[in-house]
Amino acid sequence: MYAKEMVKQSLPLLIISGIGLILAGNTFSSMKVLFEPNSSSFIPGLIVVIPAIIAMRGNISTAFGSRLGSAYHLGLIDSKNMWNDDLKQNIVGTIFLGLFMSFIIGILAYITSLILGIHPNPVELIAVVILAGVISGVILTLLTIMIIYLVFRRGYDPDNITGPALATFGDIVTMLCIFWSAIFIGGIL
Repeated sequence: MYAKEMVKQSLPLLIISGIGLILAGNTFSSMKVLFEPNSSSFIPGLIVVIPAIIAMRGNISTAFGSRLGSAYHLGLIDSKNMWNDDLKQNIVGTIFLGLFMSFIIGILAYITSLILGIHPNPVELIAVVILAGVISGVILTLLTIMIIYLVFRRGYDPDNITGPALATFGDIVTMLCIFWSAIFIGGIL
């Protein structure tokens, strides 16, 4: 009986996740102006960043969702008692980790670009990664809390819902944040 309930909870979300991944791919396709050397929005080395920052955001967000799911199973949080010190500490830790890892990814992307013969502006590349990482981190942290809250209210097992939802939404949100950050930073510098 548990398997039937798990399929009932997960299958619709997995279908939506598949559609969401197509949307993330279309977002990436619309970013091609950022990779064309003749374009005014061209940012050298940006292509090196994309796999790393998407993986980072997905890993941090799903780990955050898993921690909240574990806290739910342990009775530390529920839909009426979510905003406690444990949740606040997890939020701060998640955002700080995203900021720190974005900086590291920016530096590694710059070094990798140099090795590949691409000569990006280090300030521009690192600033795009940090801005995209922080903005997507804040959005995904809020989205994680909202998903967990809705899952609690519906009485579903958060382990069946949060992983696929955050992986999909994380890809879409992160791609959009990279795109917006690149255009914003490219316009400033």
